[in-house]
Amino acid sequence: MYLLIKPLGSVVFKWGGYNSILLGGAINSGYFEPLPMPSTIYGLLKYAYIITKLGNEVPKFKGPLLYAKSKEKQAICVHAYPLGLKCNIEGEEKDIKVEEEDFERRIGIAIDRETKITKEGYIYMEKMLDLYKLSKRILNEGGAKNGKSPKEEPEKYGILIEIDDENVKKLNGLIVPFGGESRPAKIGIEEVSFKKLGKRLLASPAIIDRGDGNSVEWSLEKVKIRILTNKVTYRLLSLGFEIDKRLQIRLSLMPTVEVLCNKDYIGYFTGKGWGSIIEI
Repeated sequence: MYLLIKPLGSVVFKWGGYNSILLGGAINSGYFEPLPMPSTIYGLLKYAYIITKLGNEVPKFKGPLLYAKSKEKQAICVHAYPLGLKCNIEGEEKDIKVEEEDFERRIGIAIDRETKITKEGYIYMEKMLDLYKLSKRILNEGGAKNGKSPKEEPEKYGILIEIDDENVKKLNGLIVPFGGESRPAKIGIEEVSFKKLGKRLLASPAIIDRGDGNSVEWSLEKVKIRILTNKVTYRLLSLGFEIDKRLQIRLSLMPTVEVLCNKDYIGYFTGKGWGSIIEI
């Protein structure tokens, strides 16, 4: 079963950041991507399950993916870090690079959490992703049929996750906070079928002990991988936050690579969406 999370406006997916002293205060920016981290999806599901009284336990999920559908075309995309997507568009593989034009830049002033008063001189910048605009560009990749101008308009688009729990049907239509700045998004149930390319791709960062260009290892397990771009990327990532506390930082294999095994997940913390594998 698939859940489609549709942001009701532009959305922020921040994958880390940095601070510097500038203009008499601290300006902070960061690394913005076209898809959220697994911890963002996990937090959204936990919130949704609690407020709908489905319990405190979040079921295992796979993804996230970017999904776009028009009258004529359908695209399912896996994250290709950094700032990229590997898409299946009507059974054809396409590599999409996310451009600056896909983002809206906004500047704000930091607020003290206790007093709710702005902090003088402390400003930040966010890059908000326009998912509709990006989805339209993906659907029109390669032009239209019969030499006509591209006219594909997304009828459905958003962040897609695969989840095996009948209870998620009760989340249909629910409005939830999503991504940076808790922007509103609507959850929907989506029926998805598509012609697969026959590749099993890493859809979310895999938390591992060590790895190289050919394989990764964790605990007592080891799997082979195949590089799909010019290099394989490893990065230290925080596992997220829990009650205003940052969780541990671990070594991660970044998406995407082809995983040469039949597992649905690789690495640690798979119960929270890390290391999920999707066949596209």
